[in-house]
Amino acid sequence: MRSDVTDRGCRTVLCRLADVPPGRMLRVVTEEAGPVLVANVDGTVHVTDDTCTHAEASLSDGDLEGDRVVCPVHWAEFDLASGRPLCFPATRPLTVYPAAVEDGHVVAHLAPSAQEASS
Repeated sequence: MRSDVTDRGCRTVLCRLADVPPGRMLRVVTEEAGPVLVANVDGTVHVTDDTCTHAEASLSDGDLEGDRVVCPVHWAEFDLASGRPLCFPATRPLTVYPAAVEDGHVVAHLAPSAQEASS
């Protein structure tokens, strides 16, 4: 991974777009934000935290249903564009990171992780 600091956070190259075809998700562990979820919804790339806010499970092990990700543990659902929880038991939103495709790579502006910010 390659990262540069910008006013929007750390600009980080996460993966090749080919690694996440439409309808698929990928977990990427970053130094800046910890594990993040890269999801390709019909050609639109979304990047959020990968950990469910309810059950501490990896959302990349769940299901991508349209523009929603479903947690594999208790079936909490999140809107990938906003991070908003869509059903119980999740009540806290996911962090959503600005993302784009540049030169065939998924790039996101990641906030520093809580552990990194406290050091």
